[in-house]
Amino acid sequence: MARGHDIISKGRSLAVLSCLSLGLVGCSSTGNSPLGNTLASLIPDREAVATTARSLPYASVAAHMDGNDALMVMAHQVGEDTFWQARDRATLQLHAGLPYRTAGFDNELLKLDYPPIGSAAPKERLPVVADWQDAEGNEHHLTGWVQRQCQPEPQVELPLTTLDLERCEDRVAWSNGQTSRNTLWYRPQDQRVWAGSIEPWPDAKRIGWQVARPWW
Repeated sequence: MARGHDIISKGRSLAVLSCLSLGLVGCSSTGNSPLGNTLASLIPDREAVATTARSLPYASVAAHMDGNDALMVMAHQVGEDTFWQARDRATLQLHAGLPYRTAGFDNELLKLDYPPIGSAAPKERLPVVADWQDAEGNEHHLTGWVQRQCQPEPQVELPLTTLDLERCEDRVAWSNGQTSRNTLWYRPQDQRVWAGSIEPWPDAKRIGWQVARPWW
């Protein structure tokens, strides 16, 4: 399955409704402070996100990337890959509901092979591979291992619904000795990821997202 630059470029060429064109006040900068691991902290202006998402018939996600918050509408889908775009052409690609690639930032995520939900037994180590490009154009490659622990979290409030979800805390041990802490929320009945907060490589700005109107 193609998940490379050609599909990112195609997704960026499509007509997409984005935060300012939707009148979403919550499309704003929130600085460089890292996100917390509670779901409420992923998107600060939850009321604005919910109001706008409710008015649209399109699949949408509320996203926090590179210090900015926006409601993004799906531009393109190929199998398990979905492409989401903001007003300034910044693009997020999800694979199986997890961040895979970004475009339109100073530091670009080129590829993140991250363990999908349902692929790990408790305390089992799973491989992760990250490729990224820094602001100077230098490309980096790093591998690591993920250990995941999940537990039920009932009545989780999302932009357009409230669900009983599982909350997974992931500890990533990178091959350079650094560690990352990530959080995922998914629905155990179908293993769909509804929200998450991920540091895609060590010391990277976090990617936070919540599904508003699902595409499945």
